[in-house]
Amino acid sequence: MHFTVDHLPGVRRFVAAHARKCGLDEDSVGDLVIAVNEIATNGVRHGSPKAELRMWASNGRVYAEVRDEGHWVPSDAGETPPSTDAEGGMGLWVTRQICSAVHIIAGERGTIVRLEMPLPPRYA
Repeated sequence: MHFTVDHLPGVRRFVAAHARKCGLDEDSVGDLVIAVNEIATNGVRHGSPKAELRMWASNGRVYAEVRDEGHWVPSDAGETPPSTDAEGGMGLWVTRQICSAVHIIAGERGTIVRLEMPLPPRYA
């Protein structure tokens, strides 16, 4: 799905619906919505006015991928918590706490952030 900042509520609904369809429990659905919302918001606020979200399940995991046309900082961003005095910068750190893996791929054509969460064993 393509989106802008005005479409973020729809992004959250899309993520929740897809995560449920994949078999995530409600706590994990909520966690994934928070994580994707943080990355999607960063994408359209700091990357480019339009971004794209893709979701799929494979090999016992659910994936969410946000692509934008911006150019990202180093791939280790968000690996340590921001200062308690910071006014921002929590989103990527929170996302890294929620997801089992966060991959940041920056290139000439933009940035891809791919999130992973494990599916429950019955869906894996």
